[in-house]
Amino acid sequence: MLLPDRNTVDRLLRHYRTQERTVLASPCDLSARRRFEDTVYTLCVLMGERTAHDAVHAAERYVTGVLPTPPRYPWRSG
Repeated sequence: MLLPDRNTVDRLLRHYRTQERTVLASPCDLSARRRFEDTVYTLCVLMGERTAHDAVHAAERYVTGVLPTPPRYPWRSG
């Protein structure tokens, strides 16, 4: 499986956070909202996720190198 460049994902994630603050400060600014939505779409495509929430979390894990912890099943040993 091909993985995106970490630096690109990191840059895009920082860009997402900046745009998120801009949209929250000026919710009626349609051009800011469009740029934000474009960034969200790009994150979704790069990270292979369907929602912005999942894409952002996947990008954060990918950039930091933290892998999600596997679920623990109490009924299984080991």
